[in-house]
Amino acid sequence: MDSSNQPSTSCIEEKKRSRRKVFQYSWLSIDTFKDWLMPHENDEKALCSVCNKVISCGKSDLTKHSLTKLHINNINKNRNITPSALLHKLESNVTEKKDHVNKVKTAEIKISAFYAEHNIAFQTVDHMVPLLKATCSDPQVVNDLKLSRQKCTQIVKNVLGKRETEKLITNLKSQKFSILIDESTSISNDKLLCILVKYVSLENKKCITQLLELVPLDANECTADKLYSAFKECLENKGIPLSNIVGMASDNASVMIGVRDSFVTRLKKEVPALVVLKCICHSSALIASKACSKLPDSCENVLHAVATYFSISAKRSAILREFQNFFGVESRKILKLSGTRWLVLQKCVTRLLDNWEVLKHYFHLETVENKNNSAITIFNILNDNKIKAYMFFLKYALKSFNEFNALFQGRQILIHKLSESSEHLIKQMGYNFLLPHSLQNISIDVINPQNFLPTHSIYVGPECESLLELESLEFVIEVKTTCLSFYETALEGMIQRLPYNDEFFRELKFLDPAVALQEESRLTFPDLRNLAKRFQISDIDLVYEWRMLPIVFDDANKTLLTNLEIHDMWKTIFQKKKPNNKPFFPNLENLVNIVMSLPHSNAEAERIFSIVTDVKNKKRNRIDVTSLDAICKVRSSFQANNIDCRTFQVDSTHLELHNSKNLFSRNSCNNQHKDQ
Repeated sequence: MDSSNQPSTSCIEEKKRSRRKVFQYSWLSIDTFKDWLMPHENDEKALCSVCNKVISCGKSDLTKHSLTKLHINNINKNRNITPSALLHKLESNVTEKKDHVNKVKTAEIKISAFYAEHNIAFQTVDHMVPLLKATCSDPQVVNDLKLSRQKCTQIVKNVLGKRETEKLITNLKSQKFSILIDESTSISNDKLLCILVKYVSLENKKCITQLLELVPLDANECTADKLYSAFKECLENKGIPLSNIVGMASDNASVMIGVRDSFVTRLKKEVPALVVLKCICHSSALIASKACSKLPDSCENVLHAVATYFSISAKRSAILREFQNFFGVESRKILKLSGTRWLVLQKCVTRLLDNWEVLKHYFHLETVENKNNSAITIFNILNDNKIKAYMFFLKYALKSFNEFNALFQGRQILIHKLSESSEHLIKQMGYNFLLPHSLQNISIDVINPQNFLPTHSIYVGPECESLLELESLEFVIEVKTTCLSFYETALEGMIQRLPYNDEFFRELKFLDPAVALQEESRLTFPDLRNLAKRFQISDIDLVYEWRMLPIVFDDANKTLLTNLEIHDMWKTIFQKKKPNNKPFFPNLENLVNIVMSLPHSNAEAERIFSIVTDVKNKKRNRIDVTSLDAICKVRSSFQANNIDCRTFQVDSTHLELHNSKNLFSRNSCNNQHKDQ
């Protein structure tokens, strides 16, 4: 049949909508219905006034109801009622319905007023209403509900926070885990040590990164010794053995990962096989920042100047939008560089370039009409083609950094891609200015003028190259020479900071489904003895299980496994049992769980400090650290387990902890702050 004669999906949906059964007021004049039929607030429903029953709005449904025995009995009873009594009953039903509607409206208005008074984000109402429906369905529960400021605080600290900590400790006592460490200053200048842990959950076999504790520090003494002592005390108080730690991620601060007298050097004395990872995202940001310093200051200055020029004046912003509309450019504000500017610099540059011609016309008008000195300076920079060329170059060069950062700021398991991705970034940058053969063996020695492309052949991005085609040779040489300094500095930083050639990280590639299940790829991983030795796993048993892995599954199952998420793939593999019901791969499972618990960046610690900033806003800047710690633990757990207040399940331990002795004992209330 010709497909053109087939009804489209939209037509079918339209017909379905047109068949929607709604109340017809003409039915009220039908003899069968007129004595009892009433409209309902839902136009797809109808109401029987004598049975007080809601009926589907179909004429056949109404007819069926009129023939039921109960309805006939109720009609006969009503016939003995006087007309005035019947009218009174109908009026009473209408009044009752109207009262209910008004009560619902009143509740919605009062809840909205609560949001307005306390400056609560409107988006939270999407959680609030379902939560109220789930918890307040029983009127007696609502009547007996007693929740004051102090009690609410104590429940968060001594029920929710305590329960999350208990569950976490249970996991960490019995299995290997990694730590993510960061220390920072919060809004009220309190120094906090953030301790996160990454482990494979005993319950669902998923890899989870979760807050263990926020430890307050003395801002006057944040030495490596003090930081390590605070960390060690935290674990010892919870009965978590240091020997279970296998990895650590931190930023590049020397107090944390310095070669001498640092947090890491102290931890390595107790955990010699510790895997240490300098935050890959922080490293790439430092590399980009140093490389950008090789470009003229005017590049960064114009970004600051333009953004500031419009941010301080609503009138200027409004006029800019008029210019954007006139030139057919999307009306979007000029982005301002933030404290972490090297991670958003490319977006700022791209937005500026999108509006380059618009801004030139705008600032030309400003220089003529208002003779504003700032406008004159900006206008002169915008008319400098060298600055525009560098902007085009930055847009191109920083794209690689942004993609690299975006990858490793994710929550997926990426530790096995760390070495390969680092090498790819190095080659991606190097091919812009180096002879191809020089990158076959990467080392610091490749940054040698003998390996450089001729200056005119250095690639600076498609838009920059197009601009340079219209300029003089002297102009091109100057721009490309400056860009070469950027490339040299960036490549040197990558080779020094990124683990592109780390043998240990390369061995972790066995985790990749494409390697673990494919015979050809496994040739580079004949056994896993080095990893077994490092993590104290039986190498003989592990080698046997590793070699058995591709044999146990047929090609069809291998294809299915390869298409799964990496943690789901390994979880499915480890569910495979021998005929005696014993697991096929116990030692391999142990190794995989250890490797998956290794962190690929320290981004999760930054997310915790984002929660701290969110909680300690201007209205709550005096909240005590114990309450802050409990709130962050709850939110961290919710994020790690992909749940929220609506889907969170209260278990028996929560209920046991919810008692007056636990909530209101002297110890639990000592730190209660009056300003919660």
